[in-house]
Amino acid sequence: MNILDKIRCNVKINPNSIGILMLIYTGIVFFSTMLVYWLMILFSFILLIAVNREKFISFFLFYVSLFGLVIAILNKFTISGWVGPLYTMALIIIKLYPLWILAGILSSFRTSTMIYSLRRFHVPNSICIGVAIFLRFIPEYKEYLSEIKEGIKARNIKLSLLKPIRSIELYLVPMIYKAFETGEILSCALVTKGFEYDCEKTSYEDLSLTSSDYIIILIGLLFAGITIWEKV
Repeated sequence: MNILDKIRCNVKINPNSIGILMLIYTGIVFFSTMLVYWLMILFSFILLIAVNREKFISFFLFYVSLFGLVIAILNKFTISGWVGPLYTMALIIIKLYPLWILAGILSSFRTSTMIYSLRRFHVPNSICIGVAIFLRFIPEYKEYLSEIKEGIKARNIKLSLLKPIRSIELYLVPMIYKAFETGEILSCALVTKGFEYDCEKTSYEDLSLTSSDYIIILIGLLFAGITIWEKV
């Protein structure tokens, strides 16, 4: 067993600690210095390795590719015309990437785990379900987009920038259909599991905050403290 496997076996992370870390990141991500930003990125990737190594590979490769795109634009193009918005968008994504990583970590947890962890903080049941389903189905809809893209290729349909509305329609209509289909499945699942009953809910999992969770929150507060100290 290598070091990464030992980390995954020994570290048990509660979704609530990742949620609290997201709130801390949200408050400081646009005001942090480059030092704090790189620390946030590094710490987020470490957490992602501990939870889901497969996602780490895809997130890391996308980040490196995006960073390479920004450097290429700076070296090869003048920041004007259509290059300007592309460059700005890439910078915004890079700046918010620590939050993207944490969202990827949350989507790795089971829906029931996220719902029950939110209930421990006495969050209303409707909000618990909405937040958990939103985070859980982000990867699912990425898969839906891939399926739609393959379907368009199989039918030999050409997308054209000269017909943007038609191109968007080719993706939008199947996505709406998928959304209705997913909604029906979720409704049946929620009714079957008794989520609509107003009673105390229990869980087989122990979702109490552990020492690992307190360390995660403490590191997030440390990042916030450094950012505030540098800005004062």
